[in-house]
Amino acid sequence: MSDSSLIAKAEKMKTYSNAIWLDTIKNMQSWLESNLKGALAEHNSTGKDILTVFVVYDLPGRDCHALASNGELLANSGDMERYKSEYIDVIEGHLKEYNSQPVVLIVEPDSLANLVTNLESTPACRDSEKYYLDGHAYLIQKLGVLPHVAMYLDIGHAFWLGWDDNREKAGKVYAKVISSGAPGKVRGFTDNVSNYTPWEDPTLSRGPETEWNPCPDEKRYLEAMHKDFKAAGIESVYFVCDTSRNGKKVDRKHPGEWCNQTGVGVGARPQASPVSGMDYLDAFYWIKPLGESDGTSDESAVRFDGYCGHETAMKPAPEAGQWFQKHFEQGIKNANPPL
Repeated sequence: MSDSSLIAKAEKMKTYSNAIWLDTIKNMQSWLESNLKGALAEHNSTGKDILTVFVVYDLPGRDCHALASNGELLANSGDMERYKSEYIDVIEGHLKEYNSQPVVLIVEPDSLANLVTNLESTPACRDSEKYYLDGHAYLIQKLGVLPHVAMYLDIGHAFWLGWDDNREKAGKVYAKVISSGAPGKVRGFTDNVSNYTPWEDPTLSRGPETEWNPCPDEKRYLEAMHKDFKAAGIESVYFVCDTSRNGKKVDRKHPGEWCNQTGVGVGARPQASPVSGMDYLDAFYWIKPLGESDGTSDESAVRFDGYCGHETAMKPAPEAGQWFQKHFEQGIKNANPPL
């Protein structure tokens, strides 16, 4: 970057924390222990508790309804065993060793939401269902019993599960998943991970423009989900909302657009208990790192997803997870509140 004002904004971004994605076995091996060790060293030097946030993201058959971010493990019993022994068990071992500092785990974005809406329409999701359920039960049993760890299961976003029937079905699915992980505990749920839906959008209401969605922004979505999950018998219902890219209403023409959206802007800064009167909202947090691509726009690529070729998807875009400088610069330029 040569623009001094953008450089200054990028420097401000460094002062806020971001979730660390453990999206392959190799990356988990590289990033988990090193960050836990760093948090302990910082605690020892400052005397303050240091919270580290990780995203657990390597289920077999991952991201079954999309192509851009399919994972390394396939939906079969052999890879399920690898997920348990080479991934979850290793995470468990490191968390047990470094147990003096608090840890938050954001668990398997998009997976359970796909089981709510996409089993009938997407064969890959039907093939993955068994492994999604088995994987969640296993990781909750293993990691949900650690007293210094708080786990949040992913619930998609307002324009995925916001409709009444989807929320009702979600309550049943998530209640079943949580009970399957006993005696492990789940603190709550994450929403809007890697998405762009604004926290509040007073211009939208339940009507044709929103396909009659009663929850057209994340605030109304969480208000409704809190009631519905409590009604489904889920005891601990707290939320962490990803505000890394929802500060500005993006250019998408349909709220289902999810890939590298133009008009992106950084949203609310990471903050605990950010909204008065919503004591069940634990935090705003930057879960998706701004600047990491959602998926490639190269139509010849194996992991090309059509959504990344849509009109409002910024192009040319690299593969999912790779650095996308142009998207980053637009995000800090459009930050709301400003950086």
